[in-house]
Amino acid sequence: MKEQRYLPALRAYIDQLLREGWIIAQRNPLKLQFGGRICLVTHGMLISEGPLWNHADTEASSARNPQQHSRQTSASSVPELAAAAG
Repeated sequence: MKEQRYLPALRAYIDQLLREGWIIAQRNPLKLQFGGRICLVTHGMLISEGPLWNHADTEASSARNPQQHSRQTSASSVPELAAAAG
């Protein structure tokens, strides 16, 4: 069966955020929330008003799991670029 989902990489990234504790605060347009941080999905982009991860939290988790830290660091740069462009 052919994949029919729109923007599978974005969907995979949102799934990752949900696994990490983000919640769906609104569905149309899609709004994700984690504590005081909010992301909005619009026109195929994930837009945030600031960084998705607190640097101190990331450093603490990297001490526990260096492999996951490298994935978070590379993944977190994409939304920050989208936010800067928007």
